[in-house]
Formats: sequence, structure tokens, C-alpha cells
Amino acid sequence: MNESWRSAVSLKVKTEAETVAGLRGRNSQEATRALYRTYGAELYGFAVRRLGDAGLAEELVQDVFTRAWHHSDRYEPARASVRTWLYAIARNALIDAERRRGRRPPVQPGEHPGDPADPDEPIETALLRHQIHLAVSRLTADHRQVIQLVHFRGLSLVEVAELTHLPVGTVKSRLHYASANLRLALQELEVLP
Repeated sequence: MNESWRSAVSLKVKTEAETVAGLRGRNSQEATRALYRTYGAELYGFAVRRLGDAGLAEELVQDVFTRAWHHSDRYEPARASVRTWLYAIARNALIDAERRRGRRPPVQPGEHPGDPADPDEPIETALLRHQIHLAVSRLTADHRQVIQLVHFRGLSLVEVAELTHLPVGTVKSRLHYASANLRLALQELEVLP
């Protein structure tokens, strides 16, 4: 099982590296579309959270893929995955966007899902927060609930059992499987090795 997962990841990395190499070839539009389909929504979500403006976030994502296309010859698969490379480009594009627009008020709570942006939060911290949010969102509703109650709200297993009207053993089991699945999701997002 673990070996097949590694093989699948290795194949994905090879395919993505070939896609980036395709940005320089005749099928550059197709390669750009493939990268956008894979990472566009994820980058957009990060940009919206950071910038607090959907329009600016759309422009930023477009800028990221334009930069990736122009600088695809600089991508080195041995140094970083495609996701890491695109997020590095996004980080630089965000810095440029924040410099251009100055400091605008952050998004008001409730305007979009997730935590409101803190304009003083370092981009690296905002990126990590976004990736953790993405990883948690990949969990089932039951697993997401127990992770949020135990790890984000700090409730004990007994408190979670009382709140959810479940046996403590069930809560403990869900937390175990939720933690394992969260670890896998964080590995897929390259937050954990």
C-alpha cells in the first residue's frame, strides 16, 4: 500500500515536471490549462484569503501562471515540486500586489470561508494556514468535526463525546483516523515530508 502510494506520487511528479516542460513547447496552452486545472482554485483560495479581494485574487492567479509560463525554463524538478514552485511564484506575486495596492483594510469576517486575512501576518504563515485549511477541508465531515473540536477548540475527548452524543471510544477512533488522514492530506500538499 505504502509502496503503491509512493509510485503514484512519483508518477505524478514526473507528469507535472513534463507539463512544466510543455510550457515551452508547441502545446504551451494545453500545459498551462493542465496546471491551472490542478492548482488554480487552490492558489485562488490562498490569494483571496491573503488579499481579501476576489478581483485582485483572480489577477494574482493569472499573474502566477503568466510568470510560470515565462519562466518555465527556471523550474528544477530536483529542487522543488510544481506546487512548491507555483507557491513561490505566488508568494512573490503577493508581495508585489501588496506593495502596489498599499495596505487596504482586511476582509470582514463572513465575506469568504476561513479566517479573515491579517495584513501583518507573514506570507509564509498565511500560506501555511491556507494549506492546513485545505488539508482539513479534505477530511470527511465527521473527521473534520473531531479535529476542529479537539485540536482547534481544545476540548477533551470526554467533552467532545458529550457535545456530539457519541461514545468516548467512537470519538477516540474518529480522532485517530482523522489524524492519519490529515497527515496524508498535509503530505500531499507538501506541508509535511
